[in-house]
Amino acid sequence: MIPISAPLRESYRLCSSSRSTLDKSVLLTPMTRRENLWVGAFALFALILRIPLAFRPPVGIARTYGDDAFYVLSVARNLAAGLGLTVDGHHLTNGFQPLIVLLYTPFFWLSGGDPWLAVRWTVVLNGLIAAASVVVVASVAHAISGAKSQRQFTAPIIAAFLWSCSISLFHQTMNGLETSLYSLCLLGVLWWYIERPHYPVILGVLLGLATLARIDAALLAAIIVAFDFWHRRYQSGAVIGLMAFLISSPWWIYNVLYFGSMMPTSGQAGQVWPSQIQDSISRLIQTLENIALVLGYLPDGLTLTERILAGLAIGAGILLVVWKTRVRQRLQESISVHKFLPFALFCGVLAIYYTFFFHFPHFITRYLQPLRILWLVLVAISLPAILDAYAEATSIRRHVVGTLAAIFLLGSLAFCVNRYWAVYDKSRQMEFYDMGQWAANHPTDKIGMLQSGLASFISPNVINLDGKVNAEALTTHIAGRLPRYIRNEKILYIADWKPFIEDVSDMCRRDELFFDSIGMVGRIQIMKRRDGITNEEVRITN
Repeated sequence: MIPISAPLRESYRLCSSSRSTLDKSVLLTPMTRRENLWVGAFALFALILRIPLAFRPPVGIARTYGDDAFYVLSVARNLAAGLGLTVDGHHLTNGFQPLIVLLYTPFFWLSGGDPWLAVRWTVVLNGLIAAASVVVVASVAHAISGAKSQRQFTAPIIAAFLWSCSISLFHQTMNGLETSLYSLCLLGVLWWYIERPHYPVILGVLLGLATLARIDAALLAAIIVAFDFWHRRYQSGAVIGLMAFLISSPWWIYNVLYFGSMMPTSGQAGQVWPSQIQDSISRLIQTLENIALVLGYLPDGLTLTERILAGLAIGAGILLVVWKTRVRQRLQESISVHKFLPFALFCGVLAIYYTFFFHFPHFITRYLQPLRILWLVLVAISLPAILDAYAEATSIRRHVVGTLAAIFLLGSLAFCVNRYWAVYDKSRQMEFYDMGQWAANHPTDKIGMLQSGLASFISPNVINLDGKVNAEALTTHIAGRLPRYIRNEKILYIADWKPFIEDVSDMCRRDELFFDSIGMVGRIQIMKRRDGITNEEVRITN
């Protein structure tokens, strides 16, 4: 190992020293006034896109946020009410990311008992976070690209444009979960790592906050510390690791003391429930394709074969652009791409883990948000180099390439506008909201659901069964005794999407606990315990 590692360290040292002048120039040359105006305009645009969502009726906000966000909102509501870190007001949970809960809690405390007013304020908060992210992503692109450009659209402007206009980023950062805050924290870490590498205390603090935003960032902290140790920056690595751990330590201590594990129950639940590996691979391919497209995304209904073909086409297009424009060589001559290495390794490990060792494929798109950030920044800093190559091309080639690029850009923006207005579509049924209303009409009955976030936010008699926020249900499921938990808790109804709840019903049947279907709410099938059925007719409106 020594004969190999020594030259690697030396080459990295030479590479780093060759960038020293560039790094200093970055520190001494802030963005131009024109760049600041464009970035500010895009930040304001990102905020304006999100603010109207706060004034929708509750069911409209639920359409924007999705089911899992209401676990976080329930914990924040109960914490503000003095009921601790609980979803149901009684049992402690750690199936959430703590920093976003701490930011949401004051809104519930100030809302005067109106939970939906507090939810509206969280929408505004996420809009402000998105606007701040536009500014920071532009700063990252500027710090990476370094040298000034005479072009009209520079890397910071392009990065701000992409972040504010990408519909996939809009969906990921307006889901009510931690993704928006997590993205801002990661961008802050990336910016500081690039532009202020000689201040490890602050970098450690930022990594600690990122870990509180989402536990995955602990892996990024470990990778950055490992890189420092690999390059013999022992003091810097130790300070970064210590500060990151100190900032995030309350969360680790809480998890270990009350749940016996550093991993939250939401992460443990993702390793317990069965899934098909082909579903995870298909979702990974879909995620990579959507990340590559930046502004748009492909429809959900494609088969695995169609996704593979689409991925090959997108990959071939990217390779063709890189080859024809010599963008790789141009970037190596002008920017500090080597500083992406820890972040790139972090993204790779996440992709492997969530594809092959995690059993909730539909979450892969959200969990690979760091890769979406990395790719957007790379695209932003590459486009000026691509434009330089375009300017050097022949007249005919410029016309052809320019026309194709304009068609792609306009088509992508039209798609983004269409998908944005779809958020306001009132015709789309909100079955989990309706299920919450149904549960509220049965206040004395316990109702078990796998996807219980929104329903339990509306009606506290809904109990989580998949274990994401219910440690007792998770423990019994791991032990193969989930039916016993349902029996002991005197759960009268179980409900969820038909395939999901029928699996639970089958588990119960093997334990001689029988449930019969009594109706549907959209795709949600409601089943009632056979020994609890009365002669009363149950009416369910689709």
